[in-house]
Amino acid sequence: MSKTALRWVLALVLLAAIALGYAGGEDLIRKGLVALALLAAVAFLPRLIAKLRERPMLDVTDLKQRLDAGEDLLVLDVRTAADFVGEQGHLAVARNLPLEELPARLRELEHYLERTVALVCRTDRRSAQAARILAQAGFADVHVVRGGMTDWLGNGWSVEEVHSKLGAM
Repeated sequence: MSKTALRWVLALVLLAAIALGYAGGEDLIRKGLVALALLAAVAFLPRLIAKLRERPMLDVTDLKQRLDAGEDLLVLDVRTAADFVGEQGHLAVARNLPLEELPARLRELEHYLERTVALVCRTDRRSAQAARILAQAGFADVHVVRGGMTDWLGNGWSVEEVHSKLGAM
């Protein structure tokens, strides 16, 4: 339900409650307010759940430590295919799934619903958008890599520049 539609519904319910109050329908007002509370809960619950599932950003140093320790996580690079194999290269363990294709290809990631997913892009803007998409789709442990490939390269760590892992899910 859009915000405008929800505002209209709330306004109509409040007007009805006021009218019933003047007509001596206090019990109806209580029931109407309970119904309004339930409607608000249903309308805002998905956003609340997505917000609760958001995780703090993951620094590139933390990602490097986790990878070096052999932690089982998916590194998902959400840059375009050209950027994935382009100038900045990509992490050797990364899988490329461009942000623009992510909503249509979520089924490919279903086995990561309860596992850690680290999102990488050039900086961290596309990754933040991808994190919202994954959180809304029910992914439980999604992290945006702060600074992305720019910070990774700034630390002098190795990348793959030629070999493409497009679609290697």
